[in-house]
Amino acid sequence: MSIEHTVHRSGFYYRVVAPNWVNPADTSYSKRQGGRWNPPGEFGALYLNADVHVAAANARAQHAGRALKLFDLLPDARPELVTFNVPWVEVLDACAQKGIAALGFTNNFPYKVNWLPCQAAAREAHNAGLSGVAARSHAEITATANVGEELALFEEISPGPPTTRQPFHEWYPDPIAG
Repeated sequence: MSIEHTVHRSGFYYRVVAPNWVNPADTSYSKRQGGRWNPPGEFGALYLNADVHVAAANARAQHAGRALKLFDLLPDARPELVTFNVPWVEVLDACAQKGIAALGFTNNFPYKVNWLPCQAAAREAHNAGLSGVAARSHAEITATANVGEELALFEEISPGPPTTRQPFHEWYPDPIAG
């Protein structure tokens, strides 16, 4: 595994949040529980989506395997979308084929890849002073396709407060229009 392949990211990124979340930039839960790009108890990560379609896929993925699906929720309980303006950052590349190969993953990453090797790569990136990881989204992944890119910012990097917060009916792509 090599963390030598990095990319730069900046600009607007999106996070799907519950309507009652007071601080959508809080990374304390991810620090306690861990996530794909942060080992539990070591450091937190703010998980963001590169565009609204990736955010929508993540909103649906949160309800995969549950009795209540996203559209079964009452309208005021459906997730909101917050927008962050991410400063220019250097992050580990887990998007481009070159970066994925350097990390030792297969061409169809992250299909069927568990969190442990991702957390190990993130630990090295964090220890090397990188700001996070740009990765292919795991939401709705198949062996041949992914929905787009996510950005996991390590807790030391703050994108500042959200620039906007939108209720579900304003941000979720029209399911009829596709």
